[in-house]
Amino acid sequence: MGIIEKVGMLKMDFLGLRNLTVLDNCVRLIKRTRKEDIDPFKFPLDDIETYKLLQRGDAKGVFQLESEGIRELLKRMKPDNIRDLIAVLALYRPGPLEGGMVDEYIECKHGRKKPEYAHPIMEEVLSETHGVMVYQEQIMRMLNRMGGIELAKAYACIKAISKKNFEIINARKADFVAGAKERSMSEEKAAEIFELIVKFGGYGFNKSHTAAYAQIGYQTAYLKTHYTAEYMAALLSSEIDDGNKRDMLVDHIADARKLGIDVLAPDVNRGLADFDVVNNRIIFGLTAIKGLGRGAAEDIVRARNEGGKFKDFFDFCERIDRRIVQKAAVERMVMAGAFDGFGKRAPHFAAVAKAYQAADERAADRRRGQKSILDLFDSEGESDTQDVGGNGHGLGDIPEWPETEKLKFEKEALDFYMSSHPLAQHDDQLRRFRTHDASELAKGKAGIEGRAGGMIVNLEIRTFKTGRNMGRKYATFRIEDFTGSVRSMMWSDEYARFSSLMNDDAVYLFEGTLNWGAERSEPDFQVKKVLTIDEARAEFTKSMLIKLAYSDDEASLRKLDAVSLVLKRYRGTCPVYLSIRDANGRQVQLKLNEEYRVNPGALKVEELEMVLGPGAVLFSR
Repeated sequence: MGIIEKVGMLKMDFLGLRNLTVLDNCVRLIKRTRKEDIDPFKFPLDDIETYKLLQRGDAKGVFQLESEGIRELLKRMKPDNIRDLIAVLALYRPGPLEGGMVDEYIECKHGRKKPEYAHPIMEEVLSETHGVMVYQEQIMRMLNRMGGIELAKAYACIKAISKKNFEIINARKADFVAGAKERSMSEEKAAEIFELIVKFGGYGFNKSHTAAYAQIGYQTAYLKTHYTAEYMAALLSSEIDDGNKRDMLVDHIADARKLGIDVLAPDVNRGLADFDVVNNRIIFGLTAIKGLGRGAAEDIVRARNEGGKFKDFFDFCERIDRRIVQKAAVERMVMAGAFDGFGKRAPHFAAVAKAYQAADERAADRRRGQKSILDLFDSEGESDTQDVGGNGHGLGDIPEWPETEKLKFEKEALDFYMSSHPLAQHDDQLRRFRTHDASELAKGKAGIEGRAGGMIVNLEIRTFKTGRNMGRKYATFRIEDFTGSVRSMMWSDEYARFSSLMNDDAVYLFEGTLNWGAERSEPDFQVKKVLTIDEARAEFTKSMLIKLAYSDDEASLRKLDAVSLVLKRYRGTCPVYLSIRDANGRQVQLKLNEEYRVNPGALKVEELEMVLGPGAVLFSR
C-alpha cells in the first residue's frame, strides 16, 4: 500500500455493504405493496420525523447508528440536520469520546457553550462543527490556508500525526510557522495553533467517508420512519440466512412491534421464503424456521402458487416435493406454528410420518394409473371434501401440548418465542416484586443491591479448575425480561443451594448485587438468592385486595360464597381487603376479619379468578 502511494497510484477500498441490499429490497417491497416508485437519493434531507426518530434513539437497524452507545449519543446530541449525522459518525470513536470532543460539540451545538477560535480562518473552517476539529479535511485546510502548506503535504502531515512520526511533524511545523509568519501571524501564535492541530489532528476522520456513510444511515432512518413495515421486513430478510444472527431477528421483531407493526407468526398459506408485507403487517419468512432452508421454503411457495392454498396438512404433504422438504423440516414447521391454521400442533406433529407415507402411496397409485376416492372428488371439483380427507387420514385425537411445552418447541424451531412468551403469564407479579428491571441493571452502578425478575437464558454450569474452590461448580447465565437482559453469576455456595432451580427458561425472582469488573462492557449481577413466584408472593406480600362487581342478585351472593371457601382453604397471616363496586360506580373497601387471612404463597390465584374474572386479585407489598 505504501509503495503504491509513493509512486503516485491510488488505492481504493470497495466495501460490500449488506445495508445496500436492504435498501434495494425495501424499495422493491414498497413498489409491490404501495405501488410507489421511490429513490432514496431524492429523500429530503430535512425531514423532521426522521430526525425525531433518531433523537428518540429509535435507531436499531439504522446503518451505523444502531449500537446502544451511538443511540445514547443521538439522544444527547439531538441531530436535526445531515451535518450532525456526518459528525456523529466521525466523533463516535474512542479518541474523540475520551478527548472531550463529543461533549464540546454537543455543548456548543445547543448554545450552552460558545465556540472558541484562535484565528478567523479557524472559525471559517470549523464553524460547521461548532469549533471542534472533526475531519481530516478541516485540518488539511487549516494547514494550507494559515501555513501555506500544499494539500498533499498537509495530508502526509495528518498521517504522521496519527502515527506519531515526529520527524515529519517537526518538518511540517517549521513549514507552518514560516508560512504563517508570511501571512502576518506571530511565531508564537502560529506555534500555538500548530500544537492544537497536533493535539486533535490524530482524532480527525475522513469527511468524505463519513458523509457517504451518513447518507446511507439517513436513507435507512427515513425508510424506517415512513415505510416502517417494508423496511423492517427487508431488515429481517437480510438476517434470515445467517444462523449466527438469530438474536438480531429477535431484536428486529421486538423493534417492529414497538413501532406498532404486527409481525405475524409463520403460516404455510401466507409466508414466502423471505419476510413480506401485507396490509402494513409483516408476514413471517419461512426460511427463518430452523432446519427448513431456502430451497424448501421456495418449493412450498411454488406448490402454493401452482395449486392454490393448501387445504389441510395431508394436502400440503402431497403437493410439495418431499425430496426437498424433508420430514424433519415439516416437524419444525409444526413446532413453529406454521400449520396452526389447520388445527392444534400436537396432532399434526404426530401425523408427519403418516402424512408422508400416505402422500407417497397416493403418488405411486397415480403413477400406476389407479385413482382413490379422493381423486374422484378432485376430478368432480368437490375439493372442499379435502377437509374430511384430512380427518380420514387420521390426525388422531391427540391432546394439545401444554403451553410451556408448546413454547419450548416453538423456541426450538425458531430460536425465539413467537406466539407468546413464558414470561407473559408471570410479568405482572414479577414487576410487583422486583426493584429493578434487566435494562436498569445492565446500565446500573457498581454495588447496587436489588431484585430482578425474569427468565434464565444462556445458562452455563462451570467448574473451578484451580484454587481453593477447585472442583466446585458455579453458574453463568442471563436474566431476561421484556426490557432486555443482564449478565448474571452465581458462585459456588449459592449454586449449591439453588442448583435444583437452575434450568434454561425457568422464571424466578433473583436477589443480588451488581458488580462491574475491570475493562468489562457490561456488569455482572451476582445472585445471592433465588425465589419462585409463590415464594416471592409469600415473602413480600403485605396484603391482598379482591375486586368484586356487585349487584343485588343471587349471582353476587354465590360469588361471595365461592370466594369465602377459597380463602378459608388457604389460611395464613396476610390480611385481605374486599373492594366492591356497584352498577352506579359507587365503591366501598372492606377489611375482612381474621378468619379470612390467607397464605399468599399457597393461594391459587386462578381459583379466585375463575369466579371473579382475570385481574380481580391484587397483591401489595
